[in-house]
Order: sequence, then C-alpha cells, then structure tokens
Amino acid sequence: MARTYDDTYSWVVAGAKIALPLTALALLSMLFLVSDRIDPTQPVPYADIDLDELAREPRITLPHFAGVTEDGAALSLSATEARTDLLTAGVSASGIVARLKSPEGFSADVTAGLAQLDPLAGAVQLSGGVHIATSANYAIVAEEVLLSTDRTRIESPGAITADAPFGQIEAGAMVLQTEGVDAPHLLVFNNGVKLVYQPVK
Repeated sequence: MARTYDDTYSWVVAGAKIALPLTALALLSMLFLVSDRIDPTQPVPYADIDLDELAREPRITLPHFAGVTEDGAALSLSATEARTDLLTAGVSASGIVARLKSPEGFSADVTAGLAQLDPLAGAVQLSGGVHIATSANYAIVAEEVLLSTDRTRIESPGAITADAPFGQIEAGAMVLQTEGVDAPHLLVFNNGVKLVYQPVK
C-alpha cells in the first residue's frame, strides 16, 4: 500500500514539473497575442505637448493664492491655468474662483472667465462674465470687476445687474467695501440705479 502511494506522489510531482511551466508559457503567449501592437515609429500618446509653445509661454496649471487683507479678511483665489508676462511681470489666468470672507462672517464668492493680476497695483482685473454671490443674498453679474488683494474692495466700473432679497437692481457701477477692521460692509450701487421692487410674501 505504501509503495502505491509513493508511486502516485512521484507521478503527480513529475506531471506538475511539466504542466506548470507549460501553463505559464501559454499565459504569457496569450498576453502578447491579446495586447495591442505597438508601432515604434508612432509618437508616444501621452507626449502630445508643444514644447516650443511651452517655452515661449510658461504656464501654471491649477494655481492657488491665499492671503489676508489689511482689514483681516481671508482672500483665496484659484484658476484653471495661469500664464506670466515676462515684460510686465503680470499674470493672466482663466477659470477664476475667488472667495473673500471677513472675521465677522460676511463672505463674497466670485467667479470669472478671465483675470489679469497686477502685483504692483495690488488688484486683480476680472472679466469674461463675472458673477458675485454674497452672504447677504445678493447675486451680481458684471462684465468687469476689480478685486483688491490688499483690502476688502470689489468694484465694477461698468454696468451691473443684481438679484437682491427685495427685488432686481440695474446700475451703472457698484462698489463693495469696508472701511477697516470690524467696520460694516457697504454695497453701493450708483451711476443710474433702477430698482424693480418685489416685496417679500
């Protein structure tokens, strides 16, 4: 009985020594047959980059800026892409999302298609469909807005439209600012203001 067991074990081991390498070889062959053929003359798919353009126009992807203004408000600014101008030391960006929040809880969220940052002037010029939403329930749309980076000030030198808690507003210009730490935030519409009043029901 012991002799039969030993013979069976020997046959199984001998068969495994042959079957396992053949199985591994078959699996490797299938990997090469099923996988896509690579043409060495074709460019690498993920190397679709214009190096000449990148050298001429250096850019930053998903930049983010954060700081605190002189009156204590937290300012954050992010973009999809930013490019530097070597001649003017300015920065242009696209896909802008900005947030201004004061220690007292007032906040303003700003989105825009384009931005031009002037570090010497301490301001960002936003354009390309600017939307401003404040914590006081004002939703403002403007063509161009100047956002200060050193103090709480958002100014539209041109026409705006706004949805307010009490109705719709059209004006030739607008300024949102505060006079200093712990001072109230003032939202001023001027240059010909039209109000369509809608009383709260």
